[in-house]
Amino acid sequence: MRYLFAVFLFVLMIPCYGQNTDSLKKAAAGNNPAQKRLAALTQLGALYENKGQYREALNYFRQAFDIRDSLDIVKKSKESSIEAYSRGFVSDVMAGMQGKSESEQDILKTIDNKKSLNDTLALSINYFNLGILYKGKKEYAKSLAALQNSFQYADQIKYAELESSALNELADLYERMGDYHQSVAYFKKHMALNSAVYNSRNSKNIDELQTKYEITQREDRILQQQFEISRRNYWMAGISIILVLILLLGYIYYKQTKLKQSNIAMQAIIDTEEKERKRIAQDLHDSVSQTITAAKINLTVIGAELPFVNDEQRKRYQKAINLVNDGFKEVRTISHNMMPWALHETGLAMVIKQFVENIETDAISINFFSRGIDEHFDDTIETILYRVLQECVNNVMKHAQATRIDISIIKEDGNISMTIEDNGKGFNTADPDKYCGMGLNNMQNRIGYLKGKIELDSHEGRGTLVSVYVPLGGK
Repeated sequence: MRYLFAVFLFVLMIPCYGQNTDSLKKAAAGNNPAQKRLAALTQLGALYENKGQYREALNYFRQAFDIRDSLDIVKKSKESSIEAYSRGFVSDVMAGMQGKSESEQDILKTIDNKKSLNDTLALSINYFNLGILYKGKKEYAKSLAALQNSFQYADQIKYAELESSALNELADLYERMGDYHQSVAYFKKHMALNSAVYNSRNSKNIDELQTKYEITQREDRILQQQFEISRRNYWMAGISIILVLILLLGYIYYKQTKLKQSNIAMQAIIDTEEKERKRIAQDLHDSVSQTITAAKINLTVIGAELPFVNDEQRKRYQKAINLVNDGFKEVRTISHNMMPWALHETGLAMVIKQFVENIETDAISINFFSRGIDEHFDDTIETILYRVLQECVNNVMKHAQATRIDISIIKEDGNISMTIEDNGKGFNTADPDKYCGMGLNNMQNRIGYLKGKIELDSHEGRGTLVSVYVPLGGK
């Protein structure tokens, strides 16, 4: 299209003397291609203009303009066609005037207001409207002045579309006034301005397309770089996560291994302690008990053979026999407490009852309640619970100055709970020496080995409560 416009302008500017008018008119006939007709009509307009026959020249120029405007290539680019835009602009202005029914006084009043505001665009449009209004009233002199003012204001702001419309209206106005020379001149300016604007817009469109292409290329490169960065970040994040997982798994494995080693060590300590207790208990039972028994037998024989001088002598002898009996009972109690032989046979409840009977005195009463532990269930758990109970009761007997101990052991829902409560003097739990003295750390280690927990609650003057919780199968 841009080349067509260039040819069109070139033809307008060259002299056309000597041309065959009849052949041009034949070429401009309706049965010829549009481009051929356009060129012929343009040359006819130029020929008649050079001859001074401006009315005929204007007629041919208008036909050429209409053909050019109707070409398919122009229709396909209506959005960038200056002619279509200008014609649409004029139609909009006329429609706006008819819709508003503005009078001459209204437009002149608007022009005065816009002059005070120095609104060049509004002045150009309103002068254009005023020129159209005057032309419709056939007040051609006023219309000419108004349209020339519209063109001048549009030229100041380089509003090419409005300039073109004003030139087109001026050409039409001069034609109505019978001044075909001026009409041709203004119409040629109108066509030249349209062509220049169209070419400028085409060039601008090409520049814009080039700019958009470069921007698109740049954006593609940026997106590619961002993709590479994102991919690298994903790889780094993935590697970091894998490393963290490896470290976490290593730490878990280390903790499990350490816990396993700790459990093995604790089991070894418990086994060693129990073996040592069993050895000592066995020695007390087999050696010391037998020795005391033999001493009692010999004393009994001696007492039967020797005459007693008086009752005092007999009382001293009987006292010796009683001491031997007490010693024998004490050894049996110690032996039994160190190794309850019936623990693996009769169950934890029976062993604790025997333990309570052995230590209960007139100075302290012991209440024992149990449920669910009458039958044997696990050697290690029973042994550890028994040792913890022994340690707690011994602490009460030694330090608490209590008159009552309440013991409760309940096995249900896959766990065992044990409480030992006394009404003694209590102690300050914030004092670490008390914990060490009571062997609490040893008890905590044993219960921890069973994956249980032990809690101690004590206040001075209000006794002590020891609570133990052990899950069955927690080792």
